[in-house]
Amino acid sequence: MAVILADRGPTVFVVTLAIIIVATVFLVLRLVSKWGVTRKANADDYAVIIGWVFAVGLSVSIMIGTHVGLGAPDSEIKPEWVTPLKQCVYAFTVLYNPAIMATKTAILILYYRFFSAYLFLRYASLFLMAIVNIAGVVLTFLYIFQCRPVEAAFSTTEGTCIDIIAVYLSSTPINILTDLAILLLPLPVLTSLRMQFREKVILVATFIVGGFVTIVDIVRIVYLQDALREELLLDPLASITSRPPDFTYYASFSLMWSAVEVSVGIMCCCVLVLKPLVMRVMPRLLYEPRGSIDRHRPSNGTPESLFRSDGSKNPRLRSRSDDSSHLDNISPPQWISQSPTIPTAELRPTESRISPLSPRQPNGSVLPERSAIVEGDDAGEDETLGFLEMLENDPGPRVSIPSDTFSPLLHISTRRRSTMQHSADGSERRNTLQTQTDDSQAPTQTFFDFVQVKSRVPLTQLSAKEAWWPTLFVSTLFFLWGFAAGLIGSLSAQLQSLLGYPPSRTITIHAAISAYFFGPLLVGYWVLKLYGFKATFMTGLVIFATGAMSFWPTSVLRSYAGYFISNFIVFLGLSCLEVAADPYIALAGPGELSEARLNFAQGFYGIAYVVSPIIADAALFSGPGAGQADLFRVQWYYLAVALFAVCLTIVFYYVPLSEAGDDDLDSMALQRFYNASLDPGVKAFGIRARYLVLWSGVWAMWTYVGIQGIIDYFWTDIIAGINVHIGFDSLSVARAIFTFGRLVAAGLCFFGIPPRIVIGVCIVGAFVTALLALVLPSGNGPLAMLLLYHFFEGPVFPTLFAMIMRGQGRHTKFAATATVMTIGVGTIWPTVVYGLERLHPTDARAALLIITILFGVLMIWPTMISSRKVLRRWVDPKWSKPKITAAPTPTPTHGAGRDARNTPALSLRLESVPEG
Repeated sequence: MAVILADRGPTVFVVTLAIIIVATVFLVLRLVSKWGVTRKANADDYAVIIGWVFAVGLSVSIMIGTHVGLGAPDSEIKPEWVTPLKQCVYAFTVLYNPAIMATKTAILILYYRFFSAYLFLRYASLFLMAIVNIAGVVLTFLYIFQCRPVEAAFSTTEGTCIDIIAVYLSSTPINILTDLAILLLPLPVLTSLRMQFREKVILVATFIVGGFVTIVDIVRIVYLQDALREELLLDPLASITSRPPDFTYYASFSLMWSAVEVSVGIMCCCVLVLKPLVMRVMPRLLYEPRGSIDRHRPSNGTPESLFRSDGSKNPRLRSRSDDSSHLDNISPPQWISQSPTIPTAELRPTESRISPLSPRQPNGSVLPERSAIVEGDDAGEDETLGFLEMLENDPGPRVSIPSDTFSPLLHISTRRRSTMQHSADGSERRNTLQTQTDDSQAPTQTFFDFVQVKSRVPLTQLSAKEAWWPTLFVSTLFFLWGFAAGLIGSLSAQLQSLLGYPPSRTITIHAAISAYFFGPLLVGYWVLKLYGFKATFMTGLVIFATGAMSFWPTSVLRSYAGYFISNFIVFLGLSCLEVAADPYIALAGPGELSEARLNFAQGFYGIAYVVSPIIADAALFSGPGAGQADLFRVQWYYLAVALFAVCLTIVFYYVPLSEAGDDDLDSMALQRFYNASLDPGVKAFGIRARYLVLWSGVWAMWTYVGIQGIIDYFWTDIIAGINVHIGFDSLSVARAIFTFGRLVAAGLCFFGIPPRIVIGVCIVGAFVTALLALVLPSGNGPLAMLLLYHFFEGPVFPTLFAMIMRGQGRHTKFAATATVMTIGVGTIWPTVVYGLERLHPTDARAALLIITILFGVLMIWPTMISSRKVLRRWVDPKWSKPKITAAPTPTPTHGAGRDARNTPALSLRLESVPEG
């Protein structure tokens, strides 16, 4: 029975007309506010006018199109409507990208002006502006020349045209990513502002409406996919040069929502600068009466409005001036200017790093805190300020120090000694250390005055109880990592049949995990070293979301190269996450529990690794009509994962997380050396122990990840080689056992079993079970051995990683980077096995033979570590437990207890340690 398609034209006409009228009203109000009240014109004003002109053009083309068949099915379009309808659609496609490009550029120019105190955000605005305009220009030219010859797009001339719906869908990730970036870019600053509640409401409402633009993008996708689905149902092999049936019917709502998107963007851009007009017409809309201001004053009673950085606009402070240099002449109140006295002997030149979100600090002045509060009659005097004007000079209270003085930081040896002075009481320990911790990482401001976004407790000084929260929170990243890895592995096999890829292309897609070599090397290590763990988490999540979003055009265009690039970007983001997450868990809390924590956290990876393929098989590749239609479900799946990663990035920014600077890491390592009676330069087998543990561990990790890649990729072939009928999903069961093994190892390490014993047993157990699976006759025996093999394989990675990190001191982040990079290099092993199987196709157990050999070689590492007393003391967790020295003596003494006191012997030992 044929489906009757109702005409959508009237709905499209009314909505388009209404939204462009509202956008026009907002633009007029903006011009009155800027050109009438403040009598100032900026580049963003002209950009938004250009965007409005294009918006009017595309809206008019849509409304005219509704009168000549836009929104109607092909059967209702009259012959004389064909040419004008094609002209209307062509006009829209050409005008849409310039309209959205000009609107986003206007917002970004506004950001650039108001972020003058935030260099990072200014550079980010310029970078984002470049992406918006480059993409806009490219897509505009693509739409102009969508047909060959060009006139075939808007006339009855015969020609070949690209599938415009496929191009729309392929460009969707750029729109969504730039929308999200524009929405989120100012949040670190806006949420730190101290302003009245009504202003906060307006700002939050504005950005919520701005988020609506992203929702509009997604709604538009739904209608575009309807058209593409109809095309694929009629011709599953349709190329990008074909035009789907009922194109104007399915595309009409998409065009309507595109007009809504542009108009809402114009409205949001205008709202941000309407404050001068609002203050002139109805100031009480923003500011509360005089009597309600007191609750906003500082605790000493000084009105915050007296110390606003927009004082140039207030005659009570000085005459009206556009120059901000007057700030240097304002005397700070006593409660701001006072600072503790620090002995000059303890000072050293400032070398602290600045977070990319930290504001620039003018020299020689105290900048008072910015406030949006205006009292009574003064409200009208603030009329020249927009909602973001408060960001133009300085964002908050900062006490700057002239460059020729010293910063209040203790000498390195003093810091190291003080960080060793543990107390049995956690709060006493934190009071001693919090002023000495590197604060350059996360932002120090609060979220709308009530959520502290920076933890003051050093990561290495967390107690076992305190470490539970960061461990659980960061473990969400392991879940995301496992989810993506399991999903990509499942999709690779499914897409091989859906898109007709030969096995050689599938192994190449699997090789996209080589991004693990480039991610830490080019991005992860530098962000971790310069800005800390939180910044690295956020960077990895953003890259991961970009890769997940890029799957959309890949699936629409059914591109093999696109799928490889999408996976590569996903793994690039995951590598940045792992280069920070693994050492973070290992360092978060008492050092003697590092292996236990990391095995526990990596258990979340295992859970997701089990769940994601089951979801993929049940929800994405099942039901009638399996085939090309499955790609539509996969697209939404990837989009949901990308949006989840973006939300997680926001959460990570505002959640307080501890950091660990180089001095903290050195102090932790020196404590171990003291407890174990080791010199930092001690040697084993003629090589410095630190180098030996690090590089032999990197080699062992490279071998292990190669083994894991082989067993995962060739599992189906291995099971086929043992010739046994299995009535269950053997891979899911194996992965569940893999996860259980990690949780068991976590318990063993928690109760004091040395990790070198745990990893030695696991490697020997994996070797024996792989060997038995290889030599036993086909049947249930090899299957049981393969399942048991996963129990022993699971704990190897987290246990080995935590052991490598011990004693590395300030080199811990480099060690983590080198270790994670082995995951990318380890992809060579599945490729080698693939080549062997091609040479010997009759040998179904070739993969098992390679696995057995590699585990046999891997047994060398735990044997070497256990064979020397120096290496045993270097890696055993018990030497991380702080001990109490009975009395000052010239040599280290060991005692019982949790705390370590600072003896003269320990102080001498600390100062004798060379840098690096």
